[in-house]
Amino acid sequence: MRNDLLSIGEVANLKGVSVKALRYYERVGVLRPAYVNPETGYRYYTMRQMGELDVIVSCVQLGVPLRELSGYVSDQGVMDVSALLDRARDLAAKKLRETEAILMTLDEYREGSAAQNACRLLPAPYGRILGARTFLSSPWSEDGFDARRYAKAATGLYVRAREVGLVPLFLQGMMWRADGQTGERSWQVVLEARPLPGEASRVPLVELPDGRVYAGHRIEGETLEQCFRAAFDEARKPVGDEVLLAFEVWDAELRFGRTTLEVLRG
Repeated sequence: MRNDLLSIGEVANLKGVSVKALRYYERVGVLRPAYVNPETGYRYYTMRQMGELDVIVSCVQLGVPLRELSGYVSDQGVMDVSALLDRARDLAAKKLRETEAILMTLDEYREGSAAQNACRLLPAPYGRILGARTFLSSPWSEDGFDARRYAKAATGLYVRAREVGLVPLFLQGMMWRADGQTGERSWQVVLEARPLPGEASRVPLVELPDGRVYAGHRIEGETLEQCFRAAFDEARKPVGDEVLLAFEVWDAELRFGRTTLEVLRG
């Protein structure tokens, strides 16, 4: 036996991989020992195989099924490392994007919840600055509010956001605004969403400008329908060129059996 070979135990210690895992890699054909002692059955590996093992472990951590990995190994036991590295990098980039989206959502929820907690203590009407925001929207053709239809529209916006590569964020509710072309006012179901940094939206978004100050107050009730109907009543009052926003409230004192909307006019 050559002196430059590593025992299966040495490989396990060197790479932090269990002996059981190394035996399984052999069984599915992704990493075969360079030498098997015919008398003892002990497995041995070359130093060159340590690079292959690094690639295999990285792919496993990224979620590549071992059965898929075996497709990158020829019948002679030669691994197509280049192709496997391309596959691993694509998966890593995808997972990184997913993680960035999760972090963006968590940060927005933390900031939004903190802002709602602060507004909860203010007398109405209070001044509220939202900053620049972008929304996916769905038209609302009915005069009144229907909770089932609203839930269906809001769910559809979440699905749509993911289909077009946008990250759904904190604000969700309805917006009373004038159409940019016709000038006619109508309600829209809206969901705050935006692309990841460095990306651009593939679909048109409703934009709220930075720096606008809104007059805000809260509507509380037992049901979502009760609260939104009150917001719809407010839209019947003259608002000029203002936008009326009615967002579901998520804060530290979210309670079951009670619904809160934040209504903003500005």
